[in-house]
Amino acid sequence: MEQINKVLLLLVAIVAGIQIVSGIEGLGTIPIAYHTVSYGIFLISAIFMILLGVDIIEHDIAALAASLLPLGFSMGLVGEHMREYHLEYSSLISVLYAGLFIQKLRGQKKMALILQVLLHGISGLMLFILPIILLAQGHAESSFLGVSVGTGFIAIGGMALGFLKSGKPLLTKNQIYTLFPAILLLSVLAYSVGIGPGQTL
Repeated sequence: MEQINKVLLLLVAIVAGIQIVSGIEGLGTIPIAYHTVSYGIFLISAIFMILLGVDIIEHDIAALAASLLPLGFSMGLVGEHMREYHLEYSSLISVLYAGLFIQKLRGQKKMALILQVLLHGISGLMLFILPIILLAQGHAESSFLGVSVGTGFIAIGGMALGFLKSGKPLLTKNQIYTLFPAILLLSVLAYSVGIGPGQTL
């Protein structure tokens, strides 16, 4: 199973790399910058998991880096589709992330958890709901829902890790480690379908 997971992680890195190089061409400068960061997190995370093992996802540094993934995608979508609110939204997300980083360094686990829940809740809702709204309004192609689907997969992985760290795991540690590469691959594929030129009308 370990070899299969390494293959899945290699595919994650390849898909993310393709998106960085050519998959988001044609978008505005702001969305490209944010999406590049998020796809970069996919790429770097996959490489580190291949080299060091999937268990690195439990480390605090890995958790901080992984938090940038949904934040980058959500700020990219706001910058592309709700540009008038981009400054306010990006400022809010940046302040919350800075607070999370500081609280992690100080070892304030409860406050860090609160900030992490706020960050992921806000960015997750934006990523999940915005594509649905745009599609309902006739401003997006159906493929744009890939963003919502990818966000759902990320949420599943995040919840599994969250319950594991809380000491009340829904799955065993080995089961989570086994499933995580597949979740990452499904997530990056879904985002790749949803994000890119021609998804909005």
